[in-house]
Amino acid sequence: MHWLFLAGICAVVNPPAVESGPSVLLEIHSGPKRQTTLKPTRYHPQPGDIVLFDDHSTFTTKVYHCCGTGRPLHAGVVFRRADGSNAILEAGTNAVMKVFIFDLEPRLQKFDGTILIRRPRKAMNPEQCAKLADFAAAQEGKPYAIARLLLQLTPFRPRSHVVMTQVFGRTVLDRERWICSELVIASLAAADVWSVDEFPANAMYPRDICYDERFDLRPYYDTPALWYPRAELSSHGNGVRVGRSISGPD
Repeated sequence: MHWLFLAGICAVVNPPAVESGPSVLLEIHSGPKRQTTLKPTRYHPQPGDIVLFDDHSTFTTKVYHCCGTGRPLHAGVVFRRADGSNAILEAGTNAVMKVFIFDLEPRLQKFDGTILIRRPRKAMNPEQCAKLADFAAAQEGKPYAIARLLLQLTPFRPRSHVVMTQVFGRTVLDRERWICSELVIASLAAADVWSVDEFPANAMYPRDICYDERFDLRPYYDTPALWYPRAELSSHGNGVRVGRSISGPD
């Protein structure tokens, strides 16, 4: 179980209610006196949604800090199968070193941690949806890029300096091995959400996809919203209760 305190500021946990039922997105709004309000809206998944996971692992967080980044710790992208069902493409899920495709809703419901979702500002058209689904299917089962992951711990990583990013940062669509955030950026390039030259996938981590500190995704994506499995929030003090073991409001 984890508790969310929204980057260290207290959260107001009594936003306007929405009807009970499917999961919701809680839009994060900053207010006076460092308070944060959460506005719930029903979550209707759509192709291109970027899902950012944080299991609050102390070890992984320290490794990410050594790479010059921080939380969230993992990323995936939503696509729609030919049968109309929603799925998510990920690399390295739960430290298993390969690319996976999961049914979306069970994946979200079973995750023990914090989930943030960025939604496209413009819905993908049918051709883009098909390209994303085809690309995802072609990546399933490929191995994780362990060697490139280890490179992130050295000064030679593409993200280590702006010059390194300019010289070595790039997006490649036909890799045989993937890192999670790299796969997300490449997937959306393959779907023509942006060009392969727009963002350097091999120089981006989940935090770079979540927050616009180094790379600005705002022309394409809304700000992150907190995913929650139901409309009624559970709280712990001034925080919001998140995680697999949620059973109902306190």
